[in-house]
Amino acid sequence: MISLALTGVLALSACGSGPAATTTPPTPPTPDTPKPPSTGVSDTYLPKAGFWDGQTAQGPWCKATGGQSLGAQAAATLNAQQVQAMYQTPTPGMRALSGLSADLTTLSAQSAAPRGLALMLPTDAPATSGLSALKAAGVTVREDFGGYWLTADLSPAQASRLIDQGLIQYAEPLQTRKPVGLPTPTDANLINQDKYLPMMNTQAAWSQLEPGCAHPVIAVIDTGWNGPTSQAEYNLVPKSSWYNAATNKMGDATPSVTGVSFADHGTAVAGVIALTTNGYGTGAGIGYNLLKVQPINGTNDTGDFSDSSTAKALMYATGSVTFNGQTLVNPYPANIINTSWGTDATLTPPQFLQSYFDYAAQRGIVIVAAVGNELAHGTTDTAGLKRSIGAAGVMFNGERWVDPYQAGKGSNYGPGVDVAAPAMAVPTVTKDGASYWSGTSMASPWVAAQIGLWMYANQQYAGSKTLKLTGDALYDKLYTCFAAIGSNRGVKDEYLGYGKLDTARLVSPTETDCR
Repeated sequence: MISLALTGVLALSACGSGPAATTTPPTPPTPDTPKPPSTGVSDTYLPKAGFWDGQTAQGPWCKATGGQSLGAQAAATLNAQQVQAMYQTPTPGMRALSGLSADLTTLSAQSAAPRGLALMLPTDAPATSGLSALKAAGVTVREDFGGYWLTADLSPAQASRLIDQGLIQYAEPLQTRKPVGLPTPTDANLINQDKYLPMMNTQAAWSQLEPGCAHPVIAVIDTGWNGPTSQAEYNLVPKSSWYNAATNKMGDATPSVTGVSFADHGTAVAGVIALTTNGYGTGAGIGYNLLKVQPINGTNDTGDFSDSSTAKALMYATGSVTFNGQTLVNPYPANIINTSWGTDATLTPPQFLQSYFDYAAQRGIVIVAAVGNELAHGTTDTAGLKRSIGAAGVMFNGERWVDPYQAGKGSNYGPGVDVAAPAMAVPTVTKDGASYWSGTSMASPWVAAQIGLWMYANQQYAGSKTLKLTGDALYDKLYTCFAAIGSNRGVKDEYLGYGKLDTARLVSPTETDCR
């Protein structure tokens, strides 16, 4: 079996000298079309220039399954109407909800002013009839997501009366979230891929895999993409399928705001996975050109991760989104969704987003979430939700990430932590080129890439029992695998979960707990 080789790593700095001064400035050379390096690596592993063409690979390792064996691929055959029908069916968790959330009952219903609320229609009746009844009662609906959830500006007292009247079943306040990555100070002593790749046993995983199977798609819901596509375009899905939740349009994932550091956050997160390996970039993406990334701008027009924008982004990544009567179909539905954002540390995540996490799980999609950076008990709401994999951070020595440069910054801990990955000075790319970021925002895409390689390996090995798993069965299989290969030796704690995942064991055909 031919091994996949790492041909380069990111460097913290580069030095060089320009041409000697002359009387007449030299004419700059015409740039050539980017070409992969000639390093003795087989052409099989060298990427082509330009964006991925969207085609499913049909190599010798996956001929028996036709490259269609990923868990979410079976559900991807659903048409847009069938996907929307899923949202018209309440989950068991939704049926169990009733009344006002704890966040609303702690407020004075008499004095609280109207505020943005997520409302759930009664689940014992069709959503369309419930929506009509609510509007007939004079309630102004702000946003309709084509199912049982909607938003409106109401006071807790008004929401309580609607519950008493049977017009809604449940209400909770809308949330605003933030990215959870920190730009790393420039320091020549900070570590990068030459430390992290061996720590995670990544090269040994690559050496077990061959091209030719379907590419798992990782939807990176974040601030969008504003980086140099030449660094990663081979591992990005066609730009026509990118999505912007602020405008509810396809073909664009430009950050909603500019001139602020977090506008680069989505590019930095995606770059951890998507940097083109063996060519065009300055480092190796964890996916080694076997995984494809779909950039999604999940922020609103002010750059915030609001409930509305994140719900739309999750729906689009899952297959299609219907918002205020308009339906958009994603031609490359995700196998994995990365969420490197969330609330400050909490132990009470919202049920509005939980419903969309549940819908994703029904389609065999794994959600990975950063746990947050406050060194606090509790995690982001996204990591604390059921049916998500909470990613904590470690430093180059494998210990829990505690930032040495910023007091009070480091990996959160709590029941939402499942696994751990690099979070200190993680190399990636932004519009300015090579970049180094710290935060659990960087640990999350690393874990997403590992799970992507796990999905890829499950196609490569005939007879895998993990193919087409969905819902709790999918997550239970992952937890069993994590317990077997995690650095915490089968024990799950609140700081690193099952610990760092040995990527080589994660993809090994002989690791029965993972196959």
